[in-house]
Amino acid sequence: MNKLAKSSIAVTAGIALLMGGAGSLAFWNDTIDAGTTGSISAGTLSLSNATAGSWTDQNGNALDIASFRAVPGDVLTYTTTIDVTAIGDNLTGTIGIGTASIAPATAGAADTELAALLTESATFTVNGSAVNTFTATGTPQPVDVTVTISWPSGNPATDNLAKLGSVSLADFAITATQA
Repeated sequence: MNKLAKSSIAVTAGIALLMGGAGSLAFWNDTIDAGTTGSISAGTLSLSNATAGSWTDQNGNALDIASFRAVPGDVLTYTTTIDVTAIGDNLTGTIGIGTASIAPATAGAADTELAALLTESATFTVNGSAVNTFTATGTPQPVDVTVTISWPSGNPATDNLAKLGSVSLADFAITATQA
């Protein structure tokens, strides 16, 4: 055996002995309590209906929305009071309507055009203001919600495309989203 091979074996054996023979090297360590006590609890965000919503037309007449036949120039208003329960430090959010709230009843052209017209015109207010934000209070907050859907008139081209159209409000929903 040559000198290089003998010295390589000796170095390898020395390293193995230094590492405890099993291939691990232990370091000293220690732990101290951080001095904090308690726990973290998660908050919540939920909506519940305080009152049943109702629909009216631009003249203030109550509507049975299921049988109402809209025409260009109509303004339909949905009003309700909901309870927003928002619990959490630093929790803020917005209230709005769901993305599928005004949907074409079928894939037909008239239904699609009417849904587009009504969705584009929808406005939303919270407690009479266009600002739709809330801040957590830890208790349910009553919030007055108004959704206004207009069929803007004056454009015969789009009005005629929506004639005999139908929209579904089956998924009409009020949403609360953390900001």
